[in-house]
Amino acid sequence: MHRVLLAGCTIAGLAGSARAEDAAGLRPQVQLDGGLSVIGLGYEHPVTAHIAIGVEAFVFGTYFLPWFDAGDKVAGFGGGIRPTWFARESGRGLYVAPYFRLVGVGEEIPSADGIGFATGVFVGWAFQLSSRLDLRIGGGGQFIHFHADGQADGQADGKTERLTANTPFIALDAVLGYRL
Repeated sequence: MHRVLLAGCTIAGLAGSARAEDAAGLRPQVQLDGGLSVIGLGYEHPVTAHIAIGVEAFVFGTYFLPWFDAGDKVAGFGGGIRPTWFARESGRGLYVAPYFRLVGVGEEIPSADGIGFATGVFVGWAFQLSSRLDLRIGGGGQFIHFHADGQADGQADGKTERLTANTPFIALDAVLGYRL
């Protein structure tokens, strides 16, 4: 009987603490995004109890595409938008985040003479590191498209060649957020 009572109190306590966490709700965040193809800074603002919209500026790179014969390596800069749905009102736990990124690209960041975009969706988990810090880790899929002038990898003759990518690819998400 004591075990049943203890188990009941434990479950009630866990449910109560989960409700207390959810009562805190979504908060605006300043974010550091370190995904597969970007390193950037962003701001996210809640618009409903379960949805927040983020905007970010970032450095972009596709160093990984030539490894898989999926496109050329470029670097650049850009901006993006990212609505995120959270299963919990606390903004922690399961999330789904579609995104769209517009990028200026070239062989190197200073020579960004081309344009491109990446769009996709992440599914992941938002972990609470402290009362103000969250870490989101996720994965998904994306579509990368760009074109720019430059030299493709391995080309040493000095001739300009069109650098391109038009490919689906995996997407990895790693976002550190500071709740304001």
